[in-house]
Amino acid sequence: MAYIALYRKYRPQNFDDVVGQNVTVEILKNSIINNKISHAYLFNGPRGTGKTSVAKIFARSVNCLNNKNGDACGKCELCKKIKENDVDIIEIDAASNNGVEEIREIRSKVKLLPTVAKYKIYIIDEVHMLSTGAFNALLKTLEEPPSHVIFILATTEIHKIPLTILSRCQRFDFNKVNSEEMFAKLKQICKLEKKNISDDILKLIVKLSDGGCRDAINLLDQVMSLSSDDVTEDEIYNIQGILSEDKVINFLEIISQNDIISGMRTIDNFVNSGKNLNSVVEQLLVLLRNVAIAKSVDNFFQKDSQLKYLSIDLSLDNIKALTNILIELENQMNKSINQRNLFEIYYIYMSNIVNDCKSAVFYDTLNQIKFNEGKMKNELNNTTICDVNTGDNFDLLKKIRINNVLATANKEELLKINNDYERINDFIANKVYNNIATLLLSGKVVVASSNYLLFCFDDKSLVQVFLSNLEKIEKFLGEIYGTEYKIMSVDSNEWASIKNKFIINKKNNVGYEIMPELENVQNQNKKNTKFENITKNIFGDEVENIN
Repeated sequence: MAYIALYRKYRPQNFDDVVGQNVTVEILKNSIINNKISHAYLFNGPRGTGKTSVAKIFARSVNCLNNKNGDACGKCELCKKIKENDVDIIEIDAASNNGVEEIREIRSKVKLLPTVAKYKIYIIDEVHMLSTGAFNALLKTLEEPPSHVIFILATTEIHKIPLTILSRCQRFDFNKVNSEEMFAKLKQICKLEKKNISDDILKLIVKLSDGGCRDAINLLDQVMSLSSDDVTEDEIYNIQGILSEDKVINFLEIISQNDIISGMRTIDNFVNSGKNLNSVVEQLLVLLRNVAIAKSVDNFFQKDSQLKYLSIDLSLDNIKALTNILIELENQMNKSINQRNLFEIYYIYMSNIVNDCKSAVFYDTLNQIKFNEGKMKNELNNTTICDVNTGDNFDLLKKIRINNVLATANKEELLKINNDYERINDFIANKVYNNIATLLLSGKVVVASSNYLLFCFDDKSLVQVFLSNLEKIEKFLGEIYGTEYKIMSVDSNEWASIKNKFIINKKNNVGYEIMPELENVQNQNKKNTKFENITKNIFGDEVENIN
C-alpha cells in the first residue's frame, strides 16, 4: 500500500478530533443539533489550523440522517453514500479557479438538486484569491441562495474579502493551536506510529510550527523518516533550513561587535549550508524583541535564557534601529534576485549603526566645505543645472556633481569602467575594502567621464550608505582604476528622472555647463557647444528618434 503522509492519515474525521478550535466546533455542532443551518460560512485563520478539515466534517455532519451530538454517525444511508461518492460536496481551489467564468459555472449549477445528500455544499478554499469580477458574480448567489445549497469559504487573508461578501456569511476565526494541545496531538501520533521521539524534540517541533497543526505533523513526519531514533535539535533546524537559537544569538553578537570579517564568513556559512536568509531575518527580529523585553522586564524569561539575551550589550535605541533596518531588509529581499548581496550590505549597515558609525559623515563634510550660500545661489542662478529630485536631503554637492558628469560624459570612459568592474570582486575578502566592494557590486556606473562617475542603486537606502563613505569609495576606485574620480550616486527612480530630463533638454537645445566644485567656486560660464555629441555618448542613438 502506498505511504500516506501523516497529516492526511491523522486528519480530523469528526468534531472531537479537531485540535485547538473548541469555540468554533461547539457553535457549529449546536447549529446542527438545533437545525439552525446558515447558507454561507466564512472560516478565517492561519494555515494549518483546521479550516478545510472542519468544513468537510461540517459538510458530512449536516447531511447525516442520524447525527450524534452534532457529528456524523458514519453508518446511515447518506453517510455511506457520501463516503463512497461525495459528489454533493464540491471543493474548489480559488487560487487556480479565480475567474468570473468559474463562479458563473457554480451559479448555473447551484439550482440543481443534490444527487444523494440533503445539501449541496461548496467549499471554496483560499477565497481571497478570487478576482473582483468573480466576487461580484458570487455575491448574487450569496444574496439569494437555493435552500439546498451551503457555501463554506476559507481564507488566510480576511482583509482581502469584500465587505459585501463578509456581511452575508457567518464568520468563524480559527486560532493558532496552543502548545499544550499541539504537544498532546504529536505525542498521540508517536504512540500510534510506535515511534519513540523525545519530549524535548516534540516541544521544539511545536515551537517551530508556530501554531500550525499541519506544519507540526509534517515536520514530525520528516523527523520519523530520519535513520536514527536519537534525533538532535540541530537535525530539526537543518530540516527546516533555519538557525538554532544559539546561532542566532551568536550572529547578533557578531553584529554588535562590528566584526565584519567574522560576519561575512558567517553569512557565507549560512548560504553554503542551505539556510534561508529570509528566515534568518525573521529569527533576528524575534531575538531583538526578546532582548528588548529582557532588558525592560525582570524575570519575563527563564533565568538561563534571560542571561543569554542580556549578554548582548545593545541599548533600546540600538534595538529599535536594528529592527527598522531588518524590516526594510525583509521587504527588499522579497523583491531582490540576489538576496545574499543585499543581506551582506544590510549586515554591514547594521554593524555600523550599532557602533555609532552614523551616516552623517557625508553631511559633516558638506558643512565643513560650505561657504556663503547667497554667493553660491547667484552662481547657480546663472547656470543650467540638471533638475534632480533628491527629496529632503537635497544638497548642492550632489546637484553639481550630477550636472558635471552629464556635461562631460564619455561613452568610452563608461565602457572602460564597466569592463574592469568585475575586479571589485577581488576585494570582497579584503579587510579594509570588503564592505565598500560589497556595496559597489550591488550597484552600477550609469554615466562616466574622465573626472566623474555616477552610480545607480535600486535600493534607496544603499545610496545613503554610499554617501556616508564618499572619500573611502573614491580612494578605493583610485586603486582599482588608477584615476581620482569625483563620484555621486542616485537610486533607480532618480536616474530615470535625470535621464528623461536630459533627453528633454537635448530636444530643446538646452546645454549643460561645467560647475565648479564647492571647495573652489569660480565663475565659469563656458557653454557646451557639443551637446548633441555628449547626448549620443551617454545614451546612444535612442535620442535621434525623439520627436
